[in-house]
Amino acid sequence: MSSALKATSPQPLPRRRQFQLLKALALEAGWRHLALLSGLSTLNSLLDIAGLGLAITLLLGSGSATNAGPLIGGFPIAASLGLLVGLILLRGLIQAQVDIHRERLRSGFTDRLRQQLLHQVFEASSAQLDRLGRGELLALLMADINRTALSLDQAVRMGQSLLAMGIYLASVVLVGRATAWPLLLALLATTAAALLQRSGSWGLGRIQSRLNAALQRTVGDGLHGLKALRAATAEGWLLQRFAQETAEGRWLLRERVRRRASFNAWRDTLVVAVAGLWMLLQGETLTAEVLTTTLVLAYRASASLSTVVQARRLCLGNLPGYEALRQRRGQLIPRQDEASDLTIAEGTLATLSAARWSQLRWHASSDENALHLNANGLVAITGPSGSGKTTLLDRICGLLHEEDSHWDVSCNAERWRLSGLAGARQMHQLIAYAPQNAVLFEASLRENLLLGAACPEDAIENWLQRLGLTHLLQRPGGLDAPLALAQDPFSGGEIHRLGLIRAWLRDKPVDVLDEPTAFLDARAAAQVRAVIRERARQRLILISSHDPELLDQADRVIVVAAPPASHPEAAPAQSP
Repeated sequence: MSSALKATSPQPLPRRRQFQLLKALALEAGWRHLALLSGLSTLNSLLDIAGLGLAITLLLGSGSATNAGPLIGGFPIAASLGLLVGLILLRGLIQAQVDIHRERLRSGFTDRLRQQLLHQVFEASSAQLDRLGRGELLALLMADINRTALSLDQAVRMGQSLLAMGIYLASVVLVGRATAWPLLLALLATTAAALLQRSGSWGLGRIQSRLNAALQRTVGDGLHGLKALRAATAEGWLLQRFAQETAEGRWLLRERVRRRASFNAWRDTLVVAVAGLWMLLQGETLTAEVLTTTLVLAYRASASLSTVVQARRLCLGNLPGYEALRQRRGQLIPRQDEASDLTIAEGTLATLSAARWSQLRWHASSDENALHLNANGLVAITGPSGSGKTTLLDRICGLLHEEDSHWDVSCNAERWRLSGLAGARQMHQLIAYAPQNAVLFEASLRENLLLGAACPEDAIENWLQRLGLTHLLQRPGGLDAPLALAQDPFSGGEIHRLGLIRAWLRDKPVDVLDEPTAFLDARAAAQVRAVIRERARQRLILISSHDPELLDQADRVIVVAAPPASHPEAAPAQSP
């Protein structure tokens, strides 16, 4: 279809869109999940209906039956009461098990959605990740996925309540027979009016999705940039931003409560009016038993109707959470490895990860320039700030424009080629990269350095000693004490050196270090230069730096020229 036709084509109706999302959500949950939810809900409804029927029979029969006379199924009243109490107790026990199993199903579903989303984020290309906002991603993981599961639960609950309402309305006909038809028709009209009424839940749900992202973004900005806020005395600015967003949240909550209360008042008034009019029209033709039973069943039918409507509104109000999830996942759809992507076998990958390489060659498809790294030498990239040194390192490491990158690895007189996104993922396992701005996680110091890898404690302590960080071992708990990062517990130089140690502990055949002596005093910089000089005799080393002493130490220096103002990409690298 052409773009012009697309522009003039009518958009799908909201109800159609809602149905499409519900169908997709049901398929994603799986029929087994839905069958278990429906079975648990139906069991609970049937017990509720059986208990009500037994209670009505007992109450209506108690006035005419003697204490010893039969009441329910030939049982005396005492036995009937015992049966009723037992049924209520059984219902409570089964209800508890239903709630436990329902929560297990819900949490299992949300955990699966979270793991899938995180997996997609980790597997996405850099170009795909550029379209993600931190606040939106956090909102999906923390709120919208929960809303997705709640929407599915409420859809099942709506079906359960519709079934219960149908049983109650059928019972009204069985009890009242011909005289109950006017009441039944009036209740059905009330049901249709309630279900067709536009509640605005869908629109409010979309507002909720946007608000969740805004709140997550504001809180993340506040905690991540706490020092910058205090330094600029900008706490008031962020608090005002937070207050505006929470005010929108309060309005949203009030609006939902107002609409719910309005519906309840409208429903109760209509049901009472319908039942009262029916009683007046029937006059004395109704017996006390029929009148009482019919009114009780009609009340329960109206209560089920209320549950149906509330479940429908909750379902629609939370369904935009799933809509937001699908939109973000659509931006992160894993690209199928193209024919041009080249990879190597896993066994060979493990061998190369522990071997000493003789050469690494990287080049981009769109650029004739290539970079060669030879064994037992230090290659340094330098140039003015903003010239693209970090961008070049990111591309060489397979962290940027992966689809356009190619790598040739030479080791033990053999050569392997990797390319594309699939090849970049394998290069991540072969290169130890220390970015200029290291990141710490709220975990122990050991976990921050190893990130799940295994390493003897002596090796960690040796690296801390070599870079003048042994004082970190004196903290209560040592390597295993968790780091609280609401503020910055370490200096910039300490964080930078920890990032270098993290890369060196990986012990890969290639080290890539972005400004390894930045943020360091003279003594710490000398320690880092000594380590780099030592490691350059054992593996391939690539660095970017402005440090004159480090550049003098390099075997080869590549100068990156500043790009023209209209072209912010890195200029071609040139060797002097």
